[in-house]
Amino acid sequence: MSLTGLLFEGEDIRYRTGKHWVVLAKALVLFVLALLVWSSEPTLLKLVQFKVPEELERFVPKILSVGVWLFRYVFFILLTLLALMRLFSFFTLRVGLTDKRLVCDDALLGSFSLDLGKIESVKCEPGFFGGLLGYGKMILTASSSQRLVITNLSRPHVLEQEIFAAK
Repeated sequence: MSLTGLLFEGEDIRYRTGKHWVVLAKALVLFVLALLVWSSEPTLLKLVQFKVPEELERFVPKILSVGVWLFRYVFFILLTLLALMRLFSFFTLRVGLTDKRLVCDDALLGSFSLDLGKIESVKCEPGFFGGLLGYGKMILTASSSQRLVITNLSRPHVLEQEIFAAK
């Protein structure tokens, strides 16, 4: 996936960025959580054991076993899908800045561009760990009150400075 196919004649890319490597670490944490949830059946079954009346002793253990299996299955699938979405976004999002516009190419959302003259405000929110590791959230507001939010962007302050320099 390349940004050069999205450029007009005479445009050159001034600055190019994408997702930060911390997205891979977040995906790994989600995968580990998914595996922990999946392998937690004995622990969860011990947690949900309680004394039941004699007339219900035949049904309650089966119901609890199905409930624990359903809990594990749903959360395993959910956490795995979240991790795969993060991995996919890391490998597919590209952001480029030319003299005239900001160009974004994403496999899920498609490609789009925003003219620099229409950008009213640029806000960079790195957060605590983002400030330490060099990633953050970029919030762009266009003149049509349209907001563009890009999370986990690598070096958002540099992109912010480049946008102001290109204007």
